[in-house]
Amino acid sequence: MTESDACYGTEEYYCELFADILADCATGRSDEDRKTIRNVMAGFERAICQWMDYHENSVSKYRELHRRFIVGDLSYDDD
Repeated sequence: MTESDACYGTEEYYCELFADILADCATGRSDEDRKTIRNVMAGFERAICQWMDYHENSVSKYRELHRRFIVGDLSYDDD
């Protein structure tokens, strides 16, 4: 992506971000384009899975904190 005046999080920002990805997928070299498209899709799925793992880990920590709160064990001696 080149220098841009698009503010982070705006429609324009994401348009430019996706345009860069699309440009990588349509170079006119069919074999390379197919590999790039596979990598983009695999990378997108990998990012989704990593975020799910992150949030599942966070939920686990919150559940443990909640459990300790309920039973009155908020000491940090066992950490």
